[in-house]
Amino acid sequence: MFLITTADQRFWKIDEDILFLGEWCKIYDQKPIWSKLNNKVLPYHWDNRKKLYRDYIYLDTIYEKYLILLTDKLNNLHQVSYSGRYWRIVVGYWLYYFIETLFDRYLSIKSASDSGLVSDTWIVYKNIERWVPNDFVDFNQWTHSDEYNNYLYSRIIQTFGEMPFSELDIEIFPPSDNLPMANKSKFKLILNELLENLNKYSPSQWNRIVFVCTYLDKVDSIKLQLSLNQIPYFELHPFLSECGPANHTMRKKLRFKEGKSEFESILNWMIAEQIPKVYVEGYVDLHKKSLETFPKQPKLIFTANAYNGNTLFQLWSAFQVEQGAKLIGTQHGGHYGSGLWSASESHQINICDRFYTWGWEASDSPNVIPLTTGKFNGIIKSVTPNPKGTILMVENSSPRYSYEMFSFTVGPQMLDYINDQYRFVRSVSDEVHEKLLLRLFPLDYGWNESNRWRDNCPTLKQYQGKKSIYQQLNESRLFIGTYNATTFLETFSANYPTVLFWNPKHWELRPSAKPFFDELRKVGILHDTPETAAKKVNEIFNDPQSWWNQNEIQETLNDFNYHFLRTSDEWLREWKHEFRDIISEFDSVKTM
Repeated sequence: MFLITTADQRFWKIDEDILFLGEWCKIYDQKPIWSKLNNKVLPYHWDNRKKLYRDYIYLDTIYEKYLILLTDKLNNLHQVSYSGRYWRIVVGYWLYYFIETLFDRYLSIKSASDSGLVSDTWIVYKNIERWVPNDFVDFNQWTHSDEYNNYLYSRIIQTFGEMPFSELDIEIFPPSDNLPMANKSKFKLILNELLENLNKYSPSQWNRIVFVCTYLDKVDSIKLQLSLNQIPYFELHPFLSECGPANHTMRKKLRFKEGKSEFESILNWMIAEQIPKVYVEGYVDLHKKSLETFPKQPKLIFTANAYNGNTLFQLWSAFQVEQGAKLIGTQHGGHYGSGLWSASESHQINICDRFYTWGWEASDSPNVIPLTTGKFNGIIKSVTPNPKGTILMVENSSPRYSYEMFSFTVGPQMLDYINDQYRFVRSVSDEVHEKLLLRLFPLDYGWNESNRWRDNCPTLKQYQGKKSIYQQLNESRLFIGTYNATTFLETFSANYPTVLFWNPKHWELRPSAKPFFDELRKVGILHDTPETAAKKVNEIFNDPQSWWNQNEIQETLNDFNYHFLRTSDEWLREWKHEFRDIISEFDSVKTM
């Protein structure tokens, strides 16, 4: 059978029996073409969720091993002597994402080879220079694309050497956001430069605590900084220019010796090939720019999510930590504290001296501390159900290719998720169906969800526009949540009538969180099947507020919120005291 690894039909040979590497090859809008082919789809390796979790543990050990190796390589390359923690902050987030991404693609190719079914396949003509990402943002965008994944599969097939293939000299390029620096808004460029100068000339003593990407409302952020007797630090979003061509001489120095496994042998040279340019060719200039962009001598650095894709912040914060500053992080999304595994959560806890959660604790991580969240204050004040309004159902979406390790629907499992939503809609009463409004996820990732819904549930009203979810909640009487993430925590914070359902086999919970989610099940908020969720909605839709206000539900909700969503009118005072205590600890350690 001819192996197809991509949705790009230029790499399809359709006059033979077809073996699709995965469901990502079959774009829904191309169904009239692929449905007529004599085809088979390989089973997805991570449909075995126990294997997925085992692989997560395995990849974590691989990550730690290669982070140590890469620390030595990068120190030697750049003639520096930074600690492993420095490089964990700078390059660690990309390294884990890349290891997980490459391993998933490797398992797919190995599965195809082991099947004994492949007679031939076409791969991308090798052009390494074109496929080196500039930074993590580039890499993250590319991992969702057919172009980049076609390249990765091709490189693995070339190296694997266990199936016949032909290289096609077809021009394909990485996806682009079409926003080169030259085309950025002149106003934004001027504003960014102005804020950069304001920050640059603020005396260091007024920026002892630097707040970057805090997830706080801008007004709340200013209030907090003023309460700490600081001049407010204005967050910057500096633009990174292209670092220029890859330097193959530099990258050869990043290659590792042959590994203990077949996968590690591939990883050894792919890290050197694929590590973003900002950590290699652009490192020296960007390190200098980062120190010019951010404050000179912070004592504390506080962030919610600048650690992941903000290269200048990574370089600056890592350097300041080396000088003795403390890196303080806080939770910025749901699933943290409840999901059975999360590489992103683990990374953030590991790089921080202190990590504040929205309520949950981690017995194995003493630096994890619950603190009242400031993120939801605006929601609490501004969101109120409309008793005569619609029933708002909010959809999730995830890329067709695996991209991050946490307990959720991975890659092709998105199709199972979509089918669960169909089952729910088909199970609600006609009166509920008439009031139901489906809010689609802003990004589609190639699933063509809107068209799928029109074909499968043509009378359902759907929305995918610019109106905020908070506006739509104010126009609705009941919220239907379909995944374990931030959105339902927002409705919980506003004490907004909510019904949840998701497949527990795709959204595994850690043992410490299970009792609280079990209580949500007992009172009818959380459901494991679309049918039971639909039955509950059919029962309560006329007056969901009366159901929601029952003592049993409110008590369950209060207990859940205390452990996963602590809010308070006094949050500003609590945060101020917390940061003053940290500064006092910092000063006392310095004087010892």
